[in-house]
Amino acid sequence: MLDENFLGTLTILYVENDSELKKEFLQKFEPLFKTVITSSSVNEAISSFDSAIKNNNDVDIIVSEANISECSGLSLLSHVRKEHKNLPFIFFTDMQNADIDVLLTSLRQDVTAYFMKPLKIDDILMKIEDVCKVKKREDEIESERNEVEEYLRIINKVALVFIFDVNGTIVYVNDFLKEVVKCRDEEILGHDFKAIYHHEMPKKVLQEQWELINEGEKWDGKMKYLTKDSSIFYTNASIIPVFSKDENENIRKFISVNFLTTKEENEKREYRKKVLYNLQETKRVYQVAQQKIDELNQYLKRYDGYDKVEEYLNKQVKENKEKYDELQGLENRLKASKRRFEQLTFGVNDKINKISIMTSDMKDIEFKATKKIDKVIEEIKVREAYIHRIKEEIEEKASKIKDLEDVVKHRTEQLVEKKG
Repeated sequence: MLDENFLGTLTILYVENDSELKKEFLQKFEPLFKTVITSSSVNEAISSFDSAIKNNNDVDIIVSEANISECSGLSLLSHVRKEHKNLPFIFFTDMQNADIDVLLTSLRQDVTAYFMKPLKIDDILMKIEDVCKVKKREDEIESERNEVEEYLRIINKVALVFIFDVNGTIVYVNDFLKEVVKCRDEEILGHDFKAIYHHEMPKKVLQEQWELINEGEKWDGKMKYLTKDSSIFYTNASIIPVFSKDENENIRKFISVNFLTTKEENEKREYRKKVLYNLQETKRVYQVAQQKIDELNQYLKRYDGYDKVEEYLNKQVKENKEKYDELQGLENRLKASKRRFEQLTFGVNDKINKISIMTSDMKDIEFKATKKIDKVIEEIKVREAYIHRIKEEIEEKASKIKDLEDVVKHRTEQLVEKKG
């Protein structure tokens, strides 16, 4: 399973001229890594790499196509290896374009890994994680080794140090010890380590010391030494056994570290200790400060182009002020309109109230008129019915008159006939 937290601390330079493959890989790379620098050519990749290093943006790993159109990826590998011998570098290529000479040359230049297409992104990511973790451990070990060497270098200036083998023969003395005992290398090396002790050292103490360190234990105590000119000095001493790295872990040698105990030398030693502490503290403060500076530089990168943003914001502020002033003018006009509207509304409301009263009165009149009209209509209807009845009676009488006229006419005709 991928350690996404670890990958999120890495900066990767990815070199690929196949646009489709690049798009596919970037979709996977960009969410995982802190920074992904992409290039489509060797020259562009070299420029991007140099620019990143110049700006103190370390590139943690390079993943590149071995065969790029204008030249081989070996040019990039050679360029990187000039200054960065241990930077992880992964090549990949397809079987058809695989060049055995390119492969062998890349191996001679310490390419970290070589993949053949088609590529499995998860395999690439696992390899990236593995090699970068190894590189991180190596860097940490190297840093610790440098610190130890620096510490030992300073210790050599404030302590008397000599090393003797399992037979007790001195094989190393530091400069400070030679300065104090006033002897050269050839006068000390090859002799038994007890030869530089004062002859008054109790044999019981020396015997217990020898037995304890040969049992693999550390010995601490006070020692008395004799210089070449027969001067005496005392030390607080520690003797530490050093074991072999094989399975048996046998003792290989012993290291004796001594600090002078005379007043003057104690003062010198304390001063040297303060110098050592101040140096280490200064180094630590510098490292912390540099780390903070790097973090701030990374943080400030987020604000690239801030001047343009600030200019845009100032422009927006100016425009917003103009809009605000315009809005204030409109608001004042609105207030004035509102006051006129209220005054107008008051007059209109008064008229509306009067109209309402008049309307109410008119409704009463209308209601009464409607009642009268209804009554007249009823009377008209009654009269119309009466007229209709009279009309029917007249029509009936007219019909009877006509019948009588017909009878009279008929009778007249009969009488005329009788007379004739």
